[in-house]
Amino acid sequence: MDPILSLLDSTIGARQARMLGVLLLFLPIFFFAYWAVKRGARFVLRPIAAYAALKGLFARSAEAGQPVHLSLGTTGVGDQFTADTAAAFNVLEYLAERGAISAAPLLVTLAHPTALPVAQDILRRVYRQMGMPEDYDPTRARLLAPDPNCAATAHQDAFAYAVSAMRLLTQQKLVANVMVGRFGAEFLLMSEAGAQRGLTQVGGTSAPEVLPFVNATMTHPLIGEEIYAGGAYLSGKPTHLSSLLAQDILRGLIVALVLGAVLFRTLGLI
Repeated sequence: MDPILSLLDSTIGARQARMLGVLLLFLPIFFFAYWAVKRGARFVLRPIAAYAALKGLFARSAEAGQPVHLSLGTTGVGDQFTADTAAAFNVLEYLAERGAISAAPLLVTLAHPTALPVAQDILRRVYRQMGMPEDYDPTRARLLAPDPNCAATAHQDAFAYAVSAMRLLTQQKLVANVMVGRFGAEFLLMSEAGAQRGLTQVGGTSAPEVLPFVNATMTHPLIGEEIYAGGAYLSGKPTHLSSLLAQDILRGLIVALVLGAVLFRTLGLI
């Protein structure tokens, strides 16, 4: 075992090796959960008010003739926060489907250039599936204050994006502001601008230091890992439901292992 651990540490690093181990443990659980869901297994999702609110936004948007704004956060694809951006893409796909049939299509903003082609492709695919390819407008996804991929200026670029988004939130007629993805302290600037206008605000992030801002300014907050459950709650696709079920199973196994280790340690067995 030691030679294997030494080899992994020298090639991909200790942190990546641990992540690989978790992935290898997660995959069989996921495939089992997917098999169970496809075979008709049903489980109850606990209510999350934010996702229930998202489902009602476009009725108000169509009635008012005003769009919903969605911020995909300040990170992109391929970095350490890709999971947060992917969670935002799940929300984007759902809102794009609802916006395509309303009088006020979705308005998307983002800060990282790698997220732009993905966002545009999701919008294009949604309009094609809805049978309205001619209504697709690539400018509905806007790159604000692009990140030059320089670590020294990433913090400033995040605030530059927030300032640009604040201007949109204060000048554009909107029915709601949705913010899902990875954010830092700039989250407060954007959410406060929406709160001052009295917009319905739905959103959250996985960053622990930002959660007080989420709870204070969002009408319907998503706390921490709740952002990763969007695909299961909004689309109900088997892959998303299976992933959520597998995460719960893995979490239960980890808790059982920790409690078991504590018990055996207390009894002096290890």
